[in-house]
Amino acid sequence: MIGSVGGSVSRPSKPQKFLEDMTYEEVAKELKLASGLTNLGNTCYMSSTLQCLNSIKELTSALNHNQIDPNNSSTEIKLTNSLRDLFNTMNKKSGTVMPMAFLVNLRQINPGFNEIDRQSGIHKQQDAEECWNSILSSLSIGLKAPDLPRNFVDSYLSGELVTTYQCDENPEEPPTISTESFRKLDCRIDKSVNYLQQGLNMSLVQKISKHSPSLGRDAEYTATSRIGRLPKYLAINFLRFFWKAKENIDAKIVKKVKFPFELDMTEYLTPELSSKLKPAREYLNKRRDVIESDRKRMRMELVAENNRLAGVDSKASSSAANSSNAAATTSTIDEEPSSSSQALQKPTLDPSIVTDIGCNPSGMYELIAVLTHIGRNVNSGHYIAWVKKESDENFDSLGSGVSSSFNMESSNRDSNLWYKFDDDRVSIVDASEIQKLDGGGDWHTAYITLYRAKSLD
Repeated sequence: MIGSVGGSVSRPSKPQKFLEDMTYEEVAKELKLASGLTNLGNTCYMSSTLQCLNSIKELTSALNHNQIDPNNSSTEIKLTNSLRDLFNTMNKKSGTVMPMAFLVNLRQINPGFNEIDRQSGIHKQQDAEECWNSILSSLSIGLKAPDLPRNFVDSYLSGELVTTYQCDENPEEPPTISTESFRKLDCRIDKSVNYLQQGLNMSLVQKISKHSPSLGRDAEYTATSRIGRLPKYLAINFLRFFWKAKENIDAKIVKKVKFPFELDMTEYLTPELSSKLKPAREYLNKRRDVIESDRKRMRMELVAENNRLAGVDSKASSSAANSSNAAATTSTIDEEPSSSSQALQKPTLDPSIVTDIGCNPSGMYELIAVLTHIGRNVNSGHYIAWVKKESDENFDSLGSGVSSSFNMESSNRDSNLWYKFDDDRVSIVDASEIQKLDGGGDWHTAYITLYRAKSLD
């Protein structure tokens, strides 16, 4: 009979769900999103800092293998242990995590974070950069990783500045040299600064006044700093806030300052360090050129094959292959490893670089996290963290019985995906959203950027 059913229709074992009908917690669980953090009353400054630091995978490992005496009950040890427990919880589940224990210890380390607003009766907003500093200072005391000659923070997050002081008023006076460590570099901002690199130059070359032994009085000096050691993880602080005495606030500079996804620090190095890092730097540049050449060839071959199947002649094929991105036709081309690049001979590193665990052997970095601020002064507004999604993280399944009205195919292109951590709300954004964080208006603006040394593997 026409229209008859060949077999019985069974009811689905699970009712079908759509993302639009699910709670945030259900969506986070099904999509296996990273964990968000509950805002415990103006604690976004802490949440955003923690999400950025959690992108440092070696930190989680070091926390779980801490060599500090477990019987030590100092406030720094308590904060370190609570950070270990918090990161372990965050990395094992999706949804929202309550960071109360860590917050209690943080406020013991920095009592200023416990300040209450008299009018509202709730805790005041705090500076995320100050929070960043407080956590790293505590970890430098409370965290000792195995097989490291120094503490974890000094190994993986600290560099060395070599500063030369030259007297401008008496060029015959011999220059003096000093060395100091740093846990982040500053990007100074004025009307001439449009790029992060310009702001770094301003902070590394400054005019100062100090006592001149040859002149017997204070004189003007040029202080030129160069980097003598680069850490694997480099934090850069955009100096966007300045004190407005009339209004008694730290006002914000909203000027647009662009920052790169890949950062080459060669121009800021001492000649000695630059020479030591040259082999790895040249290797990475050569590998990049080979990969790009292979990608271009593969795009041309793919376009030529597609056009052949469509009946287009070879001249049109060649023209199409050279057009803009040759259609990012496929993210698969960009993701496939290059056999040519894998065949490149690995560089021979300087022995002092090999033994310096936690350093950057090339001077070249990739962006992995951005801490942003939206608002007009440092003690108000809102902080958010944006963290690059690693390619091995699972985001390719919606789970059984779940449907979506949007296309998930693009979400598998991990190299261009980032997590947006807005306290307990976590979402996935494209890299194009990160490019919008350079300032210029009332939008989320980069305050701290975190870079990781490019891998030689």
